[in-house]
Amino acid sequence: VAMGGRSWWRGRPGRHLAEAERLLDAGAPAEAVAWLDLPASRPATRDRALLLRARAALARRRPAEAVAPLEQVDPRGPWAAEAAFWKGRTLYAVGQFARAIPWYRAALARRPDDAEIHRWLAAAAYDLGDRDTAIAALREVTRLQPDDARAWRTLALIYKENRDLAQAEPAYRRSLALDPQQPRVRFEWSEVLVELGRPAEAERQLDASRGGIPEADRVALLARCRLARGDRDGARAVLEAALTQAPSHPGLLAEQAVLDQAMGRPAEAAARLDRALAAQPNNPQWLYQRGLALRMLGRAAEAQRDLERAAELNRDWAAMAALNDEAAQHPDDPEVRCRLGRLCARLGLPELAASWYRAALACDPHCETARLGLATLRSR
Repeated sequence: VAMGGRSWWRGRPGRHLAEAERLLDAGAPAEAVAWLDLPASRPATRDRALLLRARAALARRRPAEAVAPLEQVDPRGPWAAEAAFWKGRTLYAVGQFARAIPWYRAALARRPDDAEIHRWLAAAAYDLGDRDTAIAALREVTRLQPDDARAWRTLALIYKENRDLAQAEPAYRRSLALDPQQPRVRFEWSEVLVELGRPAEAERQLDASRGGIPEADRVALLARCRLARGDRDGARAVLEAALTQAPSHPGLLAEQAVLDQAMGRPAEAAARLDRALAAQPNNPQWLYQRGLALRMLGRAAEAQRDLERAAELNRDWAAMAALNDEAAQHPDDPEVRCRLGRLCARLGLPELAASWYRAALACDPHCETARLGLATLRSR
């Protein structure tokens, strides 16, 4: 009887499928593949087995091995939507974001209320620089799964990057209401609240994030909140304490410089901003502040240099915002993405520059400008 029971278990294609899926979910894709030969040989279970084989290939970081199984799935059968989704996942895995998006849309045409497909559509669109599509897809995720704190945070972050702070603020609020144990998200929310002119609320969130983010970053923003509320003594107290622990932190130095300037100490302000700008030379706000301090010190030529450089950087940031909009309107255009890559490199943002060059290659794998841009970044 025992031998017969084992034979019955191993002989049923459905049981093999279930075991393969269990192993995949357990993080054992190589073992899962061994259970798929039998169901792949039976018409009733063939498509499902092919899909699991593709999933296993992706889990093993072998996307090329996922292509053949997915091409064999019946495009008119009951697993067509699943096959389209995994074709998108396969293309995404090799950086072909533009080619992944139509497959996600094809899957959604059959399963419009599948939150996971919307989630991956958002990821591909974001990596391609199509933020409008990413936002729309994440909106669908939050509609279908309103308790998904991660989706609300990602939506908030994109709004924040787009400078749409009025939309970012409630999305951050919702994410933290669902999952309060997100100190980095709470810090991002605080940054938005400061820019919205609500420093007291921001300060409460910074108090709640203590211990969950680098303390120097937290105190720099806390000092800005206190200065915005007119509490110079409170700002000075936290800055002095933090600078004893992190004397070279550029954010702390810059906030102390603001306080120095407000208290009529332009020499001290300029010296601190020298150190802050040595770490972040392309910060237009700090350049502007140093320009004002230098002007008060009678160093007119140096002040003019800083003020002109600050204005130039602000123009570059405005150009980036315009190019972001253009990239969203032209999701298949590699040229605008290369322009963004060059601009980010000029602004001292190498990681962002690389992401735009990769997005350009997703639009056109033969784009030489993008390849050269990435090579230049790697050589630095």
